[in-house]
Order: sequence, then C-alpha cells, then structure tokens
Amino acid sequence: MPRSSDDGDRPKRSWREIDKTRDKSSHTRTSSDRDRERFERTTAYSRYKQNLEKVFSGGELSDAMRDRLDPKGEGKAREAEDPKAFAEAVDALLEKYELPDDPYLLDRILDHPKAQVVQRVLDHLLALAEAGKLQKPPKSLGQRLQSLELTSDDPDVQEKAQALAKKLR
Repeated sequence: MPRSSDDGDRPKRSWREIDKTRDKSSHTRTSSDRDRERFERTTAYSRYKQNLEKVFSGGELSDAMRDRLDPKGEGKAREAEDPKAFAEAVDALLEKYELPDDPYLLDRILDHPKAQVVQRVLDHLLALAEAGKLQKPPKSLGQRLQSLELTSDDPDVQEKAQALAKKLR
C-alpha cells in the first residue's frame, strides 16, 4: 500500500515501537494479567511488601508473616537453640558416651567451638565413610567441611576436613 504524501512528514516507526504499542493494548492482556494487576493494587499486597521490606532490611518478622511462613512454630524452637548450650550438651554427651553414628548429628556437632571435639567428630566420620556407613551424608556436610578447611585455625582439622571431603566425592 503506497504511502500518501502526508506520511512523509512524520518519522517512520520501527518494528520494536510498533510491537510495544501492541503489547500495551487492552485486548492482548489475559485475565490472569488483569487479576494480578488488580491484586497488586490491594492494601493487603502493599502491607505484605512492606513487611518483606522490613525483614530484608534487618527487622523482625511480623506475627502474621511468621504464622504464614511457619504455621507449626517449628522455627521458634530452632531460634531458641543456644549454641553455647548445645556445645555444653555435646561436652556432657562425650564425657559419658561415644559419638553416635548419626551423620546429621555429627554434621551439627562440627560447629562445636573446641578443635578437639571437631577432630574427634571428623575422625568418626572418616571411619564411617571407610566402613561404607556414610552412603547418604547430609547435604550441608560438604559445605561445613569446606568451611572448616578455610576457617579453622588448627591445621589437623583442615587436613581431616579435606580428606573427608575427598572421600565423599
């Protein structure tokens, strides 16, 4: 279709500009897009976003958010766990008993502040790995071993963590 002489004065639009105008037209939006836009304009959504912003800026979770994210209250039990109390409980356990064969508990004990306890746990985990009893280690164990390799002040702990990481690969 030939252009009329009037079209010569106005600049020719690119295909990108033409597509943008098509995307903005109301008949191309789906009902789910309209529903989403309507929901985003509600006050509940804006309060939800404000609460999230508070959390990400270092604030506390509101009660409503905490209930929504953790309806059974299991997170409160984990928050209440004191690392110092856990270390004391581990010390009391090791005075009376040997280390258990539970890889999840052993993984958790690797956070103990005393290098002797960490070495003892690493030795036990190495023995379990050599005996074939560590088939499905916790997912966090690899990261914890890597952390011990990098941050431990004790070279023996670093070596044992590295050796165990190699065995688990």
